[in-house]
Formats: sequence, C-alpha cells, structure tokens
Amino acid sequence: MSKWIGLSALALLAACDVPQAPMVTGPDGQPRIQINTSGLTCYDTRCLDINPAARSVRSIGNRTTGIPSNINVNDGTVTPSEFKQMGVVASLAGGVGSGSDRG
Repeated sequence: MSKWIGLSALALLAACDVPQAPMVTGPDGQPRIQINTSGLTCYDTRCLDINPAARSVRSIGNRTTGIPSNINVNDGTVTPSEFKQMGVVASLAGGVGSGSDRG
C-alpha cells in the first residue's frame, strides 16, 4: 500500500510546476546550478535533496547516498551534467528514505 502512496506522491510532484534552481555563471564562464541547502534543488525535470556539508544526495522516496567524489560541491553549485550524474546515483540508492536517514 505504501508503494502506491509513494508513487502517487511522486506523480503529483512531477505534475506540479516546481521552481527551478537559480542558474549562475561559474568562474570558468559555464552555467552552474545553485544548490538549495534548505530544501530541494530542482533542475530540468528532477529534484534532489543535496547536502554539501555531508556530501550526500537523496532523490525523493529513496535513501540518502554519497555524492560522487569527482563532483565538487564546496562552492554551492554544480554543472547541469554533475546534477544529472547525482540524480542517477540518487536513483540507484533505492529503498524508502526520508530526511531522517542522512548520514
């Protein structure tokens, strides 16, 4: 039953027009996504819960997992390709997760 509730919530979230994370220009002149440290960071059609201090990322409904070591989040931004890579990693974490499973 909880699986259906989770899927329904995910479908509802996908149907909503979520605010996109601000885009900034990095020192290299490339566009970067500003990480929201107090909630979800949304870009394109995906939202992630990114915690730069803990180097963790979580996709809605999944467990928290580590940010890949090749991605630098120290400045509070990531490139669109890094965001997509974190999305894949977060999706592969699987399971049922919540904000309380942060490590």
